[in-house]
Amino acid sequence: MPSLTAVKYTNKKIKKYLKIGGVALGAIAVITAAVLFVMKSGILNKKVDTDGKDFRMTSAMNSVVSGTEFHKGYMFSRTTKLLSEDRMMEPFVLSWYLIPGTTRSVPEMESSYVDTLDQVLLLESYILEGKRSKADAMIKAIDNSLTDESGFLFSFKRADDLISPDSRTKTQLSDLYEDPLYIRYSEPPVSLAATTRYIRALLNYYDKWGGSSLFSRIKELSGKIFSSGEQTTYRPADQLAIPTPEPVTEKSLITPIPEQPEEDPEKMVALSGIELGGLDLEALRRATVLWSEYKEKYESLVEMVKGGKISQDLPLYAWMYSEESGYMYYTGSSGEVDLVSSLRVMVYLAEIGQLDKEGYAWVSQQIYNAGVLYESYDVISGYAISEKEAYEAYPLVLYLALIKGDEDLFSVTYNVMMRNYATLSTSTALYAFFRDVEDSRIAVYARENLLMELILR
Repeated sequence: MPSLTAVKYTNKKIKKYLKIGGVALGAIAVITAAVLFVMKSGILNKKVDTDGKDFRMTSAMNSVVSGTEFHKGYMFSRTTKLLSEDRMMEPFVLSWYLIPGTTRSVPEMESSYVDTLDQVLLLESYILEGKRSKADAMIKAIDNSLTDESGFLFSFKRADDLISPDSRTKTQLSDLYEDPLYIRYSEPPVSLAATTRYIRALLNYYDKWGGSSLFSRIKELSGKIFSSGEQTTYRPADQLAIPTPEPVTEKSLITPIPEQPEEDPEKMVALSGIELGGLDLEALRRATVLWSEYKEKYESLVEMVKGGKISQDLPLYAWMYSEESGYMYYTGSSGEVDLVSSLRVMVYLAEIGQLDKEGYAWVSQQIYNAGVLYESYDVISGYAISEKEAYEAYPLVLYLALIKGDEDLFSVTYNVMMRNYATLSTSTALYAFFRDVEDSRIAVYARENLLMELILR
């Protein structure tokens, strides 16, 4: 029979071994966590510099934002909740959600569509916030469901084609608040805007986490853009663009146009060309940094975009260029120039340092003098034609001010936007930017909220 001393000694040895084992297991856990972090962060991946630019708010701009009721994190979470989680559409976001009124006769409504550009902006947000798993899920969803066989992204898809309606509780739908072009398309066309913006998002992902396969993917998609030439797009017959002769002068813009047979406004007409607002020039510039063989084509695209300016008096931009017809400056018989597509052109030119002073001055004056931006402007007078406010235009102008470091324009534009920022604690749209739509209803759209998420950081 062992002595008590021997038992005590044996217990000490066991405790010692257990202690050593516990320390070893703890060390292994720490090392494993560190290795996983390093692998996930992409630190070990050999990355090539894509020369990405980072436009940040100045301290004065930050002061303007912090002096208001705006909550950035809350805005993003409310947007994804209303347009994705509550709609049971994850990982996608719907185009819009109409909040319910105070009575049963004013029910909530939701869009029937997913806009692909919104999904790319959501991807950019995840990358910016370092949410790699969500970014991976979004890339997979875009590649599997929103990309055609050529590699280009579709303009949109019906929500029911992406997520089975049987797996979600769907609220009332309405065409009243839908993009009219969605409704008239039988099949969604590809989107140059979404595709080139997707290149930007993938470049940002690569900058953060690397990956040789992603690097090859970016090169392939960039090459498709540079070699694609003109794309087929569609417009309702009543919004057909009429090419104007060059050089662009006041006289040429008012040259009488031969009468054309009346078209059925519901008819969709196919047009071939390059939409200027669909060319993310900064993304394409970064591609040329990586692959110099694209440089010549890139430079020709930049000149083509710059050449689309309408005139010195109205420095907005054509929405399309066609080798056969030249620049198409406006749509409809009344000569309406679309503001948002022009602002996209200005933003992309500003990012590469190619925006002229006249365009920036024109936009600034609209904000300073009118305090509101409209969807379209007359090609001759420059006065607003549409009575509809262009809500998407404000974050684009805000970003222009950010690029230029223009604190005054930033402050004024930001305050204009805050008129439509929900602060009522009982509102379903609390902390989100909203649009005033028909019948005094309030709708939350993905577009401006996702743009603001990327700008105000």
